[in-house]
Amino acid sequence: MCLTLRNAVDVLDHQVGRAPVPGYTRTRHHIGHLSPGDWWFPGPGPSPHTVTGVQRRAGRVVLTDQYGGNFSHPDDAVLATGVPDSRTLTRAAAQPSE
Repeated sequence: MCLTLRNAVDVLDHQVGRAPVPGYTRTRHHIGHLSPGDWWFPGPGPSPHTVTGVQRRAGRVVLTDQYGGNFSHPDDAVLATGVPDSRTLTRAAAQPSE
């Protein structure tokens, strides 16, 4: 499954017109929606990690990130995630047309 704003449990900082953080909108998703290529925040750091592996076993889900780290969560966890958001506010768009 793919993370989207529509299947998020919470959309934390989505703003119409421009992304608050270039490249993604902060969200929260049920762990069952994460798959390789998705972004999540395994800790308080400001940058998301990329899921490279998902292993489900005995009521737990283990996510592997791009650095090879493994993070175990309950299979009903809701995690801080990031959904790609390519919206940007360019100088041309910010200035009135002549």
